[in-house]
Amino acid sequence: MVFRCIVLRLATLLPIVTAVLLASPVLSAEAPWANQSYHYIVIKQNVRDVLQEFGRNLSLPMEMSRSVKGEMRGDIHADSAGDFLRKVCEANDLAWFYDGYVLHVVSNEELDRQIIDLDGVDADRLQIEINEIEIGDPLNARLRNGGSRLEVAGPPAWLAEIEQRVSSLRRPTPASAPDGVRVFRGSVTTPSAP
Repeated sequence: MVFRCIVLRLATLLPIVTAVLLASPVLSAEAPWANQSYHYIVIKQNVRDVLQEFGRNLSLPMEMSRSVKGEMRGDIHADSAGDFLRKVCEANDLAWFYDGYVLHVVSNEELDRQIIDLDGVDADRLQIEINEIEIGDPLNARLRNGGSRLEVAGPPAWLAEIEQRVSSLRRPTPASAPDGVRVFRGSVTTPSAP
């Protein structure tokens, strides 16, 4: 009886939990530094300087495009490094991608979209790899046409990373056999007897 009650409660909660999880902007992967405590007081500072300090304080190599501009003022109340980065980016119309080593930051104007043909690529394996490296905002990668194409959107570094992953998973196309008969001309010599 108790077991049945628990099962019924879980069954009624499952749709609610699923809806909340699907509606939340949860990343498939998490940067190792994202949950670290991070407090930084901004006193009328260039956003590039704020982000350079962010990278320096977390020992993160940074790559910022020239279009990253703006000025920050006041204290940014953030619980973690990831929250701090999110707030700085939201306030300055910036996007970011962490490739596992370098934190790439660009303006939202630089976001791009690309469709990649997946001929010769295991789409399921590609999707697993994408989920493992999807650390940034905004990033998007969706399989289309039954897994034959991939639609990718985000910063240029994200698009380049996805292209590299697709190339590494692409099976080489087998060389086709030539049609017809191939004739080689030449002569045969037999050694003379001594």
